[in-house]
Amino acid sequence: MKKFLAVLTILSLILAACGSNDEKSSDNDDQNSSEEDKTISVAMVAGVESSAVKQMIPEFEEETGINVEWNEFDYNTLYERIYNDLRNGGKTYDVIFADDPWMPMFAGGGFLTPLKELGYTPDEDFVKTSRQVSMWPAPEGPRLPNSDKDEESKYYAVPQVGNVQLFFYRKDILNDIPQTWEDLEKAIEEHQGETKYGFVHRGARGNPVATNFNAFLWSHGADFFDKDWNVTLDNPEAIDALERYLNFKKNAPEGIASYNSDQIGRVMAGGDALSSIVWPVWAQTMEDEEKSEVVGKMGYGLVPKAEGHEHAPMIGNWLFAIPEGSDKKENALSFIEWASSKDVQTEMTKLGGLPTRTSVLKDEELLKDYPYLEAVHEGLQSARWRPRTPLYSEIEQIYGTYLNRAISGEIGAEEALTKAADEISKLMEENGY
Repeated sequence: MKKFLAVLTILSLILAACGSNDEKSSDNDDQNSSEEDKTISVAMVAGVESSAVKQMIPEFEEETGINVEWNEFDYNTLYERIYNDLRNGGKTYDVIFADDPWMPMFAGGGFLTPLKELGYTPDEDFVKTSRQVSMWPAPEGPRLPNSDKDEESKYYAVPQVGNVQLFFYRKDILNDIPQTWEDLEKAIEEHQGETKYGFVHRGARGNPVATNFNAFLWSHGADFFDKDWNVTLDNPEAIDALERYLNFKKNAPEGIASYNSDQIGRVMAGGDALSSIVWPVWAQTMEDEEKSEVVGKMGYGLVPKAEGHEHAPMIGNWLFAIPEGSDKKENALSFIEWASSKDVQTEMTKLGGLPTRTSVLKDEELLKDYPYLEAVHEGLQSARWRPRTPLYSEIEQIYGTYLNRAISGEIGAEEALTKAADEISKLMEENGY
């Protein structure tokens, strides 16, 4: 009997230990599951567009208990990763950072969550044009072929980075900012020799030169298409715009046909040029004594226009959106609301970011240290967006190739735009436009 009781006791202890281990395993599984549920995956572009908010992520995690899995890619890789994932169900990322020309592919393809479904609408403190590029279908301009012309424009994203082209100029040399391209031509002539160059182009093939020239195109009253998607790049206003753009070459550095943003930034920060069209993130470099020879000498304002026309800088906002396939949409929205809030955008600006809220862009305290914010706000009021079609990247490649050939001196303005218009027309026709 004693032996039997001893065996029972040992078996009881073994079973109790097993039960205890099972409970611990279950507890660990529950904890791991809870942590996984509280983790969102975010796909971001690498660079100044995201570095400010990246530095603030620990604050969000502490405030909300939501963990952020940060995935950072260069521009082209980000687009490929996001678009491929969206077309395969969109389960990898809960928040994506999208350049505004991607909206026709992402929202137009049905891959993003309409924010209204989550009970959220961006408030009117966000600049109007920044809100507009966050919508689909586009609230203005032609709709896609075979689409519902009466379809309501909905918010599919929240604007986070208020990029818009600015005109950088030497305010220590020019008493007034040139309002027109004619004014700039006169200013360059009057101040010959005070800087090495009068104007610096961003002439590299494809996106760089296309982006740079767009402000000339639109500010001469020209455009890519009419209201029926007929190509208008070869009209007289467009040709005049390109001829003027090319005419500025005589006051530009050698090799501008290969210039991108970095080359422009270095020339401007080195004090070698009177003016250029530059993205606003470069303004902090201009005011950094360790990186610039022109601290306090650089002015920031609207990109000039042709006489009789309107200012038309190009908008290039970065937007937060939620894939339709995400199963953590509420937590994703919490992150977006936090990142785009007034308080966070204010702190983000101090870390090198660029806000989209009017209240931050016009904050008097911020303007003391970041005077270019006023120009950003002004630029966003008159900004134009790129054609709202999924074909824009192909259009831009065609257009940017011929513009590069023109700035390289291979062909003239009329030939460049006529050939670009012919190829783009064929592309549009092949795709049912």
